[in-house]
Amino acid sequence: MKDRQKWEKFRVEKKELHDAETERTQTKLNAEFGFPPLKSKTIVPISPFLNLVQQPKELSYEDVEPLPPNILRSDCFLRFEPGSFEIPKELGSKMKDGDKLIYLSLGSMGCCNLKLMKRLVELLGKSKHFFIVSKGLLADQYSLADNMWGAPTVPQTKILPLVDLFITHGGNNSLLESFYFGKPVIVFPQFYDQFDNGARVEEKKFGFTFNHNRFKDQELLDAIENIFNDNELLEKCRKMGERIQRENSADAVAAEMERRL
Repeated sequence: MKDRQKWEKFRVEKKELHDAETERTQTKLNAEFGFPPLKSKTIVPISPFLNLVQQPKELSYEDVEPLPPNILRSDCFLRFEPGSFEIPKELGSKMKDGDKLIYLSLGSMGCCNLKLMKRLVELLGKSKHFFIVSKGLLADQYSLADNMWGAPTVPQTKILPLVDLFITHGGNNSLLESFYFGKPVIVFPQFYDQFDNGARVEEKKFGFTFNHNRFKDQELLDAIENIFNDNELLEKCRKMGERIQRENSADAVAAEMERRL
């Protein structure tokens, strides 16, 4: 939600329509399974002992408020798929030097939005760029365009170093993996934290975010070209990836956890 004037109205409606029902349901579940009642209206309360936050400092909110001493921030805890990955010949043989390669994945749940996946494939099939697509569980229900290669599942952390841009649902792991490799993103949030992640990406100028129900075809095509033509944005992403890899904050967080034992 880009219009901040609507934020307060959203907070009120969320509290009335979502939070109250969630609290009632969780209270009922706790009683049914013998767990103690909620001590606060927060379903996942902040521990008084130690908490972990996974977010690059370039996108963190420490510019607004510093983290309390019992919250440790890591840029990312990266998962690496085993093995290697090479661009399939049926796609690579069509590419020339200087051609751009884009990775499209809306996550294990977002890829089940068949209407959206079909629309994106049809639209991006008109692009001059090339695409690797994580098709998801419904892979057999749609076909890819000639400038694409895809499979039901793909090794994401092996693919990201090879591409120039990531079109993503904005899930926390996917977003952090993209930034680890210094790639810009276009976010199509589906639910929960993805909306906040997408808004922060755009606010900090590491890419763009779109409402997947309301975006216009040309808006997405223009966003892709704007990213590829924005040397400042590309350099910001590259430097962020280099910093994350160099500082390896996950090891520092692990060491601090051990120190506090």
